[in-house]
Amino acid sequence: MRFFQLTIIFIFAFISRLSFAQEDTLVKQNFEYDQTQNLTPVSFSKTQLEDYKKNSDFDYSEISSQVSWWTQFKRWLANIWSEFWQWLLGDFKAQGLLAFLIENLPYIILFVVLCFVVYLFIKLNPAGTYKNNPKSGEVFLSEEEKIIYTEDINQLIEEALQNQQYRLAIRYSYLLVLRELKNKEIIDYQFQKTNHDYLAEIESKSLHLQFEKITKWYDFVWYGDFTISKNDYNIAAKDFSAIKNQLN
Repeated sequence: MRFFQLTIIFIFAFISRLSFAQEDTLVKQNFEYDQTQNLTPVSFSKTQLEDYKKNSDFDYSEISSQVSWWTQFKRWLANIWSEFWQWLLGDFKAQGLLAFLIENLPYIILFVVLCFVVYLFIKLNPAGTYKNNPKSGEVFLSEEEKIIYTEDINQLIEEALQNQQYRLAIRYSYLLVLRELKNKEIIDYQFQKTNHDYLAEIESKSLHLQFEKITKWYDFVWYGDFTISKNDYNIAAKDFSAIKNQLN
């Protein structure tokens, strides 16, 4: 028993000595002492240092890049999309075709919407309608212009009187006078002009005075939206007859 213990101690001591000897050998192999003598310290002039500072090749400053609002918006949408699928599927991780569809579904929806818009545009075909039904030189007239340029105003006045529409008869009578003034080039008729603009264009004093009278009738009855009787119309008709006689 005593011999066995001594043998164990001897073996342990031998292994330890061998280990220390190997480590010492490794240290000697891996480390070499610099024996160079009379070394001169490296020195830099201030001019050289300033040149290096000004040279962009030696500028290693870290600059944080600014994230654009578009990138932030896309990240925000991506986060919402991910949270939606996390809420819907939980910890389930899609793979293969399903993962591809989930990741690209927003783009697929956008593509479908664009296709639908293009379909509607082609369906309505505004350009094609324009080309197939050209209406060159078409002029859109207001109601007043249509009456002055195209209608038989005298016939309209007679029909209004037969229907006892005296207010409408006043309007037609006034438009008839405007037509006569336009045809005789006393006024430059334009739909956007006011009745007072036409008054300023009439140079004859007597004609100006008579036109002012019928303009008051017209403004009072038509624009004032007042209902007039047959007697009222007969009084107004005298002023309209007077200016017609002057124009003739």
